[in-house]
Amino acid sequence: MIDPSELITNLVAMLRDVPDLVAEMNGDFERIYAYHDQYPKKVSLVHAIHQMPAPSIMAVWQGTQPGSFGGVDVWKHQITLFLRARETLGGDPPTAYYRLFRLLTKGIPTAVGVEMINATVHASCYPMDLPSIQRQTDAEGLDYFEVPISFTEIGDE
Repeated sequence: MIDPSELITNLVAMLRDVPDLVAEMNGDFERIYAYHDQYPKKVSLVHAIHQMPAPSIMAVWQGTQPGSFGGVDVWKHQITLFLRARETLGGDPPTAYYRLFRLLTKGIPTAVGVEMINATVHASCYPMDLPSIQRQTDAEGLDYFEVPISFTEIGDE
């Protein structure tokens, strides 16, 4: 089994390499970042979500579970991207979250040259399964969106 922190680190690097996605982060690639659990400093995902700046994307490992791929037992790594869109100014179309989701799947990292949905994020994993997007609400009642993504390992590392 691979170390999921490598998968998260690679995913963040690839997302930072999508020029249009960085543009949605007001040009600041550091607004695309990983959350790694680290006791006692980082022990509350709810708190981390609450502190996300707008705009930003935070990648979080949610767990690993057994799965099957082509009749073979494999590991499936669950990662969630938490999204906060940039401020919508008067006259802007209300498409910020739609644009982010499209770029997370169809954006093309410069170094890779293929859409994210087809990109190999980790050499020991297949490209991401088709993701979904869903609305959530933080502790203060503010909406954000999350994109659960699954990566299936190729065999057992």
